[in-house]
Amino acid sequence: MNELIEKDYIFDLQKIKDTIKNNQNKAMVIVNSQMIITYYQIGTIINQRKKWGNKYIERLSNDLKEYGKGYSVQNLKYMSQVAKEFSFKEISHQLGCQIPWRTLIEIVSKSKSHEEMLYYINATHKYGWSRSMVLNQIAMKSYERSLIEPNTSRAVKNDDSLMKLGISKYKIIEELPEYLEKKLNEK
Repeated sequence: MNELIEKDYIFDLQKIKDTIKNNQNKAMVIVNSQMIITYYQIGTIINQRKKWGNKYIERLSNDLKEYGKGYSVQNLKYMSQVAKEFSFKEISHQLGCQIPWRTLIEIVSKSKSHEEMLYYINATHKYGWSRSMVLNQIAMKSYERSLIEPNTSRAVKNDDSLMKLGISKYKIIEELPEYLEKKLNEK
């Protein structure tokens, strides 16, 4: 009888742990989303006072210290840049608020066009790229390569699973062996 109770307990414990993890992840996504919307709104306010110059941002940063480290001069400038680059609809109703702030900033600061930014934001969300994977994709000019018709087989061209791994479908021959070796060495 005790063995049956123990099995049920372990089963229940695992279900509870899974529920906690699942809801913690959902909460983090909601918090991140609201933080990015807040940063966007702050950036919009800053942009309305652009003519006031850098002293305005420096003073804001100083006066917002009580709210934490997220309001440094540099981060306030990033907020301004994000608000300048995107509409509220793009940030709030599309994927802009579904990726981490630092990743969004990397995409905005390293992209050459609005279309390129949207490409990397969408790909980051779709394939679950980390910030380092995004930086790698930017360095490999994934966006520019997506604009040309690749000279690869149809099977490779349509295989999104490679992108999920952070492997460019255009460099599969070079990157796949390295990726597999890295994964084997991790175990």
